[in-house]
Amino acid sequence: MELIKLNRADLLGELEEEFWKGQIYTNFPRLRLLATLLLICDIILLFVDHGNYQKGLWLSTPGYKLLFYSHLGLGGGMLLFTALYWNTKLPSADDVKWIHKIYENFFAFFCLFICTITSGWIDQLIHGQLTVYILGCFVIAVFFNLKPKVSIGVYAISYLILILEITHQQPNVDVLKGHYINVSLIIIIAWFLSFTLYKFRVQEFFNQSHFEWLVKERTTELEGINQQLIKEVGERKQIEEKVLRLASIVESTDDGIIGMTLDGIIIDWNRGAECIYGYTEAEIIGEPIKKIIPLDKQLEFDKVLQIIFHGMPVTHYEAIRQRKDGKFIHVYLTVSPIKGHNGEIIGASTIVKDVTAQKKLEKEMTRMDQMNLVGEMAASIGHEVRNPMTTVRGFLQLIQEHKSFDKYSDYIPLMISELDRANSIITKFLSISRTKTTELALHNLNDIIESILPLVQVDAIRGDNLVTAELGILPDLLLDEKEILQMILNLTRNGLEAMEEEGSLVIKTLFEDNEVVLAIQDKGKGIAPEIMDSLGTPFFTTKEKGTGLGLAVCYGIATRHNAKIKVGTSPNGSTFFVKFKV
Repeated sequence: MELIKLNRADLLGELEEEFWKGQIYTNFPRLRLLATLLLICDIILLFVDHGNYQKGLWLSTPGYKLLFYSHLGLGGGMLLFTALYWNTKLPSADDVKWIHKIYENFFAFFCLFICTITSGWIDQLIHGQLTVYILGCFVIAVFFNLKPKVSIGVYAISYLILILEITHQQPNVDVLKGHYINVSLIIIIAWFLSFTLYKFRVQEFFNQSHFEWLVKERTTELEGINQQLIKEVGERKQIEEKVLRLASIVESTDDGIIGMTLDGIIIDWNRGAECIYGYTEAEIIGEPIKKIIPLDKQLEFDKVLQIIFHGMPVTHYEAIRQRKDGKFIHVYLTVSPIKGHNGEIIGASTIVKDVTAQKKLEKEMTRMDQMNLVGEMAASIGHEVRNPMTTVRGFLQLIQEHKSFDKYSDYIPLMISELDRANSIITKFLSISRTKTTELALHNLNDIIESILPLVQVDAIRGDNLVTAELGILPDLLLDEKEILQMILNLTRNGLEAMEEEGSLVIKTLFEDNEVVLAIQDKGKGIAPEIMDSLGTPFFTTKEKGTGLGLAVCYGIATRHNAKIKVGTSPNGSTFFVKFKV
């Protein structure tokens, strides 16, 4: 690139204005610091002047007194410029005004004028040196961004003033000639340095401007391509945003979303799936889907994959799955094929909804409906059947007392016992009924257990079993003592019947989570998993002579006391928990 000629014709319009604003803005902090340093130096020089005064130099050499006045002038000027620069804020080059240009030009002229007066007049009276003027010339060249025309004007004015002063003040002709030569060389060198630095700054600015112009030109040439790229980027961005939204929805939903290959290898696993199955993404990615499918259900899922392979979805598919902790859960599945860019099926996605709690609630509602039905039956039987049975039993007792019926004496007691058994069943029916009146009063559950414990222990001794009680500190509850006694008796007898000889049954009470808990634990063989959901259903029993009403009565009593019965079982025994809310 050719060198740029340094004249106004080259600095046209916005470029000239932009160049000077940038130069003034860049140089502004340096001039602020220079004014501050000169002010500090001047203060030091004033102390030196005071020392000269005490030494008597002001009287012996009048130039020292004039030097003091020049220092006062310099201090006043630097105080002014320091105040101007520190009170002026330039956040950016756009904030530069014409007044800031005047600051710099006047600052430079003032500094060189003080140096000229000091060297041309005062220093000639003291030691005849030009040191201060030389220093001022180079300071102006280095620290100030003066245009060539301005700098040559400042240097020319100072040169003329200096020549006149040294001609008037220097009596030695030889020294005077030397000063003429030195001052001329100083002016030439200082202006050349100022010009060179200015040229460098302009060259740098125009190089940058030319580079920006080339970039702008290239940008214009590529505008069509850029517009096309912007359009493509916008479309891609919309696609990415859509993908991110879908990914956010997939990750935040409570339903499990699983992606897998056609071979059943898991490749995607969201937070919902992690909550449902218990496996983290790191644990399950790369594992076969059959890891969460029970063994007896895996062939069934293979058929689902075959359907997916042919491009057909499977919706509202109810299945059993297995969690990481081994528990089985009920889920609804929607399995859909995943297609690649060419429409080829490359995998399957599964949306999983855990309905275990819903299934449990449905079973509970079914059981409650059955309990309500039995309760209604109990109320009807109590009124319609019990009274005739009482009448028949009474007549059988009367007949038994007549001698003419001695030949039936072996049958009448049997008929009475069967009527009593039927009456007992009706009594249990009435215990289930919601219409049964519950007489609540404040009782301590431990007191009720202690009152019935001897009876339970007697029953246990008959079967060569042991019953122990571990009673914690409990608050009083509103209880129907008779119903609670009946419930404890039913649960303990069930536990004793579930054990073989030399078994042990433990009755525990504790207070936790604002609930009073009654726990009855046996050491039997446990309850088969397939009948767990049927516990408490009226007429459901595993005993040869059972009626299936004992547990139903317990559930009815618990319901009337706003309590819940939970069952835990294992091959080592079962535990029935009755939890009363305080």
